[in-house]
Amino acid sequence: MSAHALAVSATAAVALVFGGAVIVVATVLAVRGRSVAASLWWVVLAGLGQAMLGLAVAAQDPQGDGARAAALQLLTIAAAAALSAACSGSGGGKGEESAPDWLSPVGRCLVWASLIGAPGTMGFHAKVVLVRSLLSVDWSGMSLLVLMAGAAATWPALAALRAPHPGPLRGIRRMATYLLVGVVLLLGLYPHWAVTAADWVARVAFS
Repeated sequence: MSAHALAVSATAAVALVFGGAVIVVATVLAVRGRSVAASLWWVVLAGLGQAMLGLAVAAQDPQGDGARAAALQLLTIAAAAALSAACSGSGGGKGEESAPDWLSPVGRCLVWASLIGAPGTMGFHAKVVLVRSLLSVDWSGMSLLVLMAGAAATWPALAALRAPHPGPLRGIRRMATYLLVGVVLLLGLYPHWAVTAADWVARVAFS
């Protein structure tokens, strides 16, 4: 084996071990989270660990879909985090805090659905691409870890959906939530748009 091949294998091994460790630790902490917000950000961290697995595949097989998988995962968690931040607080005026509307619950539902990889969301397509890329280099154990982490994240997701919703959104926060809900829905329903964006990110960030 050439020195270059050895270097690539070492890089892949480091990214693989680090990404797997982050997924395990963050998922456990998300399930044990004492608050909805804490669990959300632990799941986001687990998503970053999954992006690391994509980078490990890219290091091991530069011609494969590892970079695309990593970029798609990063886009998924970025969109989910932005939507969560937009719809998590009330923009209502005095005396309106206890009058929730439909926008915050819909936004919260989309955030968690995408993070756990529910079908019809960008997170689902990200996990499919990631699992396929892991299987392409015979890392079936890591593909199983990704699927198990998504299943485990269903528990804090259900807790989040049962939590009280904030009051009605107003002004810039409401407009941002509308925009992000539209983006998340479109990228979930039309995955080729998400893949195109992920390929662009992969070329810019990982090439």
